[in-house]
Amino acid sequence: MKKKKKREVRSRLISFLFTLPSLFFFSLALLIPFVMGLNIAFTDWNGIAKEYHYVWFDNFIKIFSDSRIVNPVKNTVVYALLTVVFNNVVPLGLALLFTGIRGKAGNICRLVVFVPCCLSGVLSAFVWKFIYRFVLSALTGLSSPLGSTFWVLPGIMLIALWNGCGINMLIYYAALKNVPSDLYEAALIDGAGRLQLFRNVTIPMIMPAFTICVTLGFTNGLKEFGMVMSATGGGPARTSETISMYIYNNLYTYSKAGYGQAISLVFLLVLVVTGNLMTGFFRKREVDM
Repeated sequence: MKKKKKREVRSRLISFLFTLPSLFFFSLALLIPFVMGLNIAFTDWNGIAKEYHYVWFDNFIKIFSDSRIVNPVKNTVVYALLTVVFNNVVPLGLALLFTGIRGKAGNICRLVVFVPCCLSGVLSAFVWKFIYRFVLSALTGLSSPLGSTFWVLPGIMLIALWNGCGINMLIYYAALKNVPSDLYEAALIDGAGRLQLFRNVTIPMIMPAFTICVTLGFTNGLKEFGMVMSATGGGPARTSETISMYIYNNLYTYSKAGYGQAISLVFLLVLVVTGNLMTGFFRKREVDM
């Protein structure tokens, strides 16, 4: 028994030692700056001066009376909602289509859809800025949607769909391949049609995939920054400015680091609560195999 306990302790110690490098870099890059930022949220620091004064909860109170934050919040919610809808409906449709394509043809189709995921959001934005400005204009005569106050968000959503569709498609494809064929056969014997099969068999069985794709897609949409910054910089006329960009502008452009940090903490709380609520919602609807 003593030898067994020693082996367990040794195994845990070795496992812990292997995690130390990750913990070190995580603390250096995220944890320590986050803890230091908690203090800044209660000050009037402008991000440059060596001295600052504590204003306590004034920054947090100001958030609810700031008229300039309304537009970024609206843009963020609209962007996140529409992106998560299209970036799940389209990948699911492609996954259903690709399950019927076997052999090399199926592999090529999945590869073509997945390749854009290998590019960063920033690089994807630059690629599509070129497409919108030169290719779209040459083929249709239309100007870039990124320069229109009405079409700018749909234009960015198309970039997000192109960039993120592949990974969701693979998740749904793997989930569909793991659905037992016996369930479909039993439902067909009972007289179920294709729509009934999809609604009563497929959807419940791939619910874990929805948990991942919808939850991560929505939270990532809420905190989108790099793609929008690279594509439009928040323009034209702030019509594509997200809450993450508004935080960035307060920290570095408007010289209101204390206020920007306060917004970021409130936004972090919203993300944590939203993610947990959505995960709990989908987890309750998952079917135990």
